[in-house]
Amino acid sequence: MKLAMVIYTGPEQANTATLIGIARSARAKGNDVTVFAMSAGVRNLAREDFVKLADDGVKIAVCDHNRTGFNAPADVDGVSYGSQYDLAGYVNGCDRFLSFT
Repeated sequence: MKLAMVIYTGPEQANTATLIGIARSARAKGNDVTVFAMSAGVRNLAREDFVKLADDGVKIAVCDHNRTGFNAPADVDGVSYGSQYDLAGYVNGCDRFLSFT
């Protein structure tokens, strides 16, 4: 199964911990997982447990326009920087989609 998730909220919200738990569980079951961060969600790049998802095989992508606007970290290992066009592709290519707003 291909799971895609988008997160709009920052690291201080419970959404981040929930997303991390779901992503880890899905990967442990062998599922493909993609996380796209946008809006305040790009600030999750400052959370070590969030970016370490990439070490578990989670594809992490962020909206670079939002990353710049929120002054979130750049050049984080394992993270790709893209746009809403990329998010549309992830949504189109997944079996299940979750949104954390």
